[in-house]
Amino acid sequence: MKLYLVFIFSSFLCANPIFPGNGAILNYIHVLFEWEQTPNTNYYNIQIAEDVSFTNIVHTTIDSTLCFIEKNHLEWDKEYYWRINSFYHTGLTSNWSEVYSFRTSEQLSNSSSLIIDHQGMENGVTIFGAFFNYFSAVIDSLGKEIWNSGSDNFVYYSSNEIGNIFGCSLIQNAENNLPGKEISFDGIQIWNEPNDDFLHHDIIRLPNGNYLGLIETSSLGPIPIGEWTALFQNLGFQADGITLEFPWVGDRIVEWDKNTKEIVWSWDTFEHFNMSDFDEIGGTWNEAYFNLHYDWTHANAIIFDEQENVIYLSSRHLSRITKIDYSTGEIIWNLGHQMNSGDVTLGHNIGFSFQHSLQLLENGNLLTFDNGNLSQEFRGTDVPISRAIEIKITNESASVEWFYDLPQDLFGFASGNAQKLNNENVLITTVGGGGRSLEVNTYGEIVWEGLYNLSLPDGAVYRAHRIPGIHPYAFSIKIKDLVENNGNPTVYLSINDPQIKFTLFNESNYPMGFNLDITDSAGWFSDEILDVFLEPNSKQDITFSGNIINSTEMNTIELHIQPIDHPHKEKIISILVSTTPLSLEQNISPNNFEVLKAYPNPFNPNTLIQFETNVKQKTLLEIYDLNGYLIETIINKVQPAGIHKINWIAGDYSSGIYFIKLTTGSLSESKKIMLIK
Repeated sequence: MKLYLVFIFSSFLCANPIFPGNGAILNYIHVLFEWEQTPNTNYYNIQIAEDVSFTNIVHTTIDSTLCFIEKNHLEWDKEYYWRINSFYHTGLTSNWSEVYSFRTSEQLSNSSSLIIDHQGMENGVTIFGAFFNYFSAVIDSLGKEIWNSGSDNFVYYSSNEIGNIFGCSLIQNAENNLPGKEISFDGIQIWNEPNDDFLHHDIIRLPNGNYLGLIETSSLGPIPIGEWTALFQNLGFQADGITLEFPWVGDRIVEWDKNTKEIVWSWDTFEHFNMSDFDEIGGTWNEAYFNLHYDWTHANAIIFDEQENVIYLSSRHLSRITKIDYSTGEIIWNLGHQMNSGDVTLGHNIGFSFQHSLQLLENGNLLTFDNGNLSQEFRGTDVPISRAIEIKITNESASVEWFYDLPQDLFGFASGNAQKLNNENVLITTVGGGGRSLEVNTYGEIVWEGLYNLSLPDGAVYRAHRIPGIHPYAFSIKIKDLVENNGNPTVYLSINDPQIKFTLFNESNYPMGFNLDITDSAGWFSDEILDVFLEPNSKQDITFSGNIINSTEMNTIELHIQPIDHPHKEKIISILVSTTPLSLEQNISPNNFEVLKAYPNPFNPNTLIQFETNVKQKTLLEIYDLNGYLIETIINKVQPAGIHKINWIAGDYSSGIYFIKLTTGSLSESKKIMLIK
């Protein structure tokens, strides 16, 4: 279901709030604020308070676009009120808007952090999922929780480059109780798998839009001969290593069609792995005795490489990573511990065991979290040691390119992951120590540590990743030359060259692609769709050119802006347009002045204001404060033509934002300056 956000300009006196909607309940404290555009406006003033009378103001800010993200001043489990007003080109302000309220929900985690080297850290926030108490959360670099999954029992698996997240939600007492899905940070469900089978550990979206996941599959198999043989024989089994008598649980990789949810591709471990390969020393057959089934492969991670058209699969209980040809389903290689079949051709001496998570790096290497349950047997360590390892692979060999051993007290027997960050650091996550993440640089130095303060069996961190932020769809679009005409926001168009112009702002930390199309009832503009791509925190000017057929009528134009990867965030802007009245065209004259600059800016306490007048004329130079009150008149007299320089001394005023307003005749212009003491 798409969520359409429609801008209808209802008042030129103030910019009305849009989001958060009045009475909203938010499961995050990095809050995105959005509001309407008003005519003739330079800046908008946003106030957030803890009371409806705004006597206890939490934060005030100035913004020149139509949205901003407040990251520093809001807390959990509180009610807030917010309002907005406009700073016009004249330097005056509008009335305050209607007051909207919202509430933040309860915090779910008990996280904290240690910053060892702030300069060496990767930017962003950290998202993690917790099993057994079934929730997910995002923390900032200080360890403060800024988002959580609310009451959805959602456990985070992974995120993608567009800012959506993948995971599962617990359904109590259901046969398949952890169905997988893709959601947005604002709680919109993008997709969910059909839940016909038990999905576990991983689900991802493929480049073709379909989804790939891991589901359980089973078959009868033998009970191999080992120290456990007598236990099974006492239960009445042959346990001779030959008889197919005991349920084995393997894994099947499946691809679901994004629309029909039908399985369109699959790959089964029972069809491609040899059942003579199994864990002999990790205790999994002892677990089988109590569970009455053997957890054979226990796959826990899948990734897809579009460039090579291959799938990588991590099989925990085989201590194996497998590269699979997506087109044919054939195994290209098996990497890891050699077993009875001899099918593992690479990396016998690397010694990873019961590994969890996979990341394919730009250099072609693989990064994984080696849980190290069998590190004593495979690597000769004194105690079990977990580590992050980067593996370099060729057709004939595999070797460790980089590794980081966790200390003994952070051994993670299950779950966890490793993530190579943009700054080349590695974020290592373990269930050890109550669940934590270490950001380690290439020299093996810890620069940041996130402590999730979870304890088994009540909670275990599953995976954690560093991500840019929680608002990947934060954007706004401003109409250029929007003016007020008899109480209506209007854009005047030239008959000879009708153009309507916008500025599109990507205000998120993610790249965004947009589809823009414009329609109107009078046929001044032909149907046209523009594709725009914006890097994080960037903007682009956009122009639509038309042909005015009937210049005597007013016209209403609708602009549709759809983020390609977040269609539920589509915005529709309705704009009143008209041809420029002849009287206006005849009376338009060049500006008689130009504000050059105020330097320095910011300043303390002096700033030099410079402006130029083209003719001798009456000049008014004034200073206004942030609330639109006149605090000082610097010039109020006839000035000769030329460049003028005035030194304003603000020693008696407090730090903050001020506005210089220059007026000559009916023309005026304002500039923002900042006093810092």
